[in-house]
Amino acid sequence: MEHVGFHYDPDCDYSLHGAIGAMDIICTHCNAANFRGETAGMCCSSGKVKLPALEPPLEPLHYLLTGETPTSKHFLQNIQAYNSCFQMTSFGATKIIRDPFMPTFKMITLHGISSDPFDIFILQIQGQIYHRAGSLIPFADADYQFLQIYFIGNETDQRCKIATGTRREIVQNLKRFLHEQ
Repeated sequence: MEHVGFHYDPDCDYSLHGAIGAMDIICTHCNAANFRGETAGMCCSSGKVKLPALEPPLEPLHYLLTGETPTSKHFLQNIQAYNSCFQMTSFGATKIIRDPFMPTFKMITLHGISSDPFDIFILQIQGQIYHRAGSLIPFADADYQFLQIYFIGNETDQRCKIATGTRREIVQNLKRFLHEQ
């Protein structure tokens, strides 16, 4: 189960592999499922905090998040790519270190220097963390990216081009959903 967070498989029942046990303790105040050993009432401050019930997500998100169809399973297996194709900014930092120093912020990633996709490395980021919004117009001979994509006519094609492994129909449905909200 090491590094399983980077390879989500909707067909796998992860509860069978858990070392912390099942969430089978039900809070008497809010009916939240908790693990054994969790502090009683921690979820709702012993009934002092009352949240409204979660509404199911709107379509097409509900359909895509169920994991019940081949399309939904594909979406869940590639959810990071779909998330990336709708990002408006890029991540930046004033200091990035690739050595064994104790960082302020540490991110383990599959995308790195190694050509082996299963080779994990640690990217350490220190100093100021920010988002780069960039120009609203791409440089000459450059593709539209990030926020620039929202202002072009062939938005879906550009998103699919950037995020490999995505399906045009899903990107189109998500784009339509986001524009309607």
